[in-house]
Amino acid sequence: MTGSNEYKLNQGPEDSISAVKFSPSTGQFLLVSSWDCTVRLYDVGGNSMRIKYSHLAPVLDCAFYDPTHAWSGGLDTQLKTHDLNTDQDTIVGTHDAPIRCVEYCPEVNVMVTGSWDRSVRLWDPRTPCNAGTFTQPEKTKVHIDLILNSDLKLKNI
Repeated sequence: MTGSNEYKLNQGPEDSISAVKFSPSTGQFLLVSSWDCTVRLYDVGGNSMRIKYSHLAPVLDCAFYDPTHAWSGGLDTQLKTHDLNTDQDTIVGTHDAPIRCVEYCPEVNVMVTGSWDRSVRLWDPRTPCNAGTFTQPEKTKVHIDLILNSDLKLKNI
């Protein structure tokens, strides 16, 4: 710990961090994706890395589905889900280009991904499988935000 509200985590990624997400149930657990092709789960209070899993290429985003399941995607175009209790991952599906955004929308119980292939895809985390694909117009960048009231907003930027 470096200050009263600052922590320096042990066993940090070996390259740049692309995303950080706190667990939906507690601020104790932090999910970190990185350009070193890994996703890591940290116990912030205990200052320890709990789990690390890998992709074939840099990971651009990650998200919690629930306190025990992480989802991630990146330059390898694969969307993975990882069971944080059993340390097992599953490739849920792919995009045709790198996955830039991964978010969970609890109101409709879907994972949402945005890709450089100009598509937004919905994934059913219960099965897990693709529940819908929405192709965006040419030259459109997609950024996915879950606003404070958790309404799913797709912004063309």
